[in-house]
Amino acid sequence: MKKPCVFLDRDGTLIKEKNYLSDPDEVELYPDAAPSLNLLRECGFLLIVISNQSGIARGYFSEQDLALVNDRMYQLLKDAGAGIDGLYYCPHLEKDNCLCRKPKPGMILRACKDYDIDLSSSFVIGDKLSDALTAVNIGAYPILVTTGYGSDFEKEIPKATFVAANLWEASLHIKELIFKRRCLLSNAKTV
Repeated sequence: MKKPCVFLDRDGTLIKEKNYLSDPDEVELYPDAAPSLNLLRECGFLLIVISNQSGIARGYFSEQDLALVNDRMYQLLKDAGAGIDGLYYCPHLEKDNCLCRKPKPGMILRACKDYDIDLSSSFVIGDKLSDALTAVNIGAYPILVTTGYGSDFEKEIPKATFVAANLWEASLHIKELIFKRRCLLSNAKTV
């Protein structure tokens, strides 16, 4: 059976934006990151991070540096009682025209193969226009958080995008949508 998923951007969504973050000592979770992930997990979602990391192609940091930053994020989440199921990243520049760089669906399509995901029941949360467009491109529900760079993109996002102040507000919105969907389904069964 296919599973619903929440795809999360990393920088500016789960951890504080540091502009080409390469030092694991600079990784800072947003205070609402762990509670938000736990709420989404309770709602039955897989949790997968999808992140453009062009700093690799730019020569700002190596894939090993990125792995250390990601390991630090995993550890901080674990210490806070939360976790994610997977993480995918694109190391390319926009001009490389690869299939994995958001808003293209490559990372998500790989995750779908690995985790048997139902995209029609999934969400994408991020702080950039590319995150909202990724959701539209795969048929998922887009949510823009105004943390990170999010407030810069509010006027450019697709109309169906929900705008949340942070990851916690986004998670509460998803929980509310799931509750309404379940109520509609149970009412339809009793009719």
